[in-house]
Amino acid sequence: MREDIQRLKDKADTAKMKYHRNLIDRETAKKQIIPYAEAFNSRSKEIAKKYNQKPKLLSVAAFLR
Repeated sequence: MREDIQRLKDKADTAKMKYHRNLIDRETAKKQIIPYAEAFNSRSKEIAKKYNQKPKLLSVAAFLR
């Protein structure tokens, strides 16, 4: 599972870089980042539940900063 998340993160990082360089628009970047954000959030919820904590969730807007 971690390899899948790593591949999604690489794709999301590439989209973030292209967005900051104005090579793609926000909607295109958002479409490429959403799969990573969903995978990250589900893993965060699993870990938080295991340790009885609140999950640290990731939003697309926060990732693009």
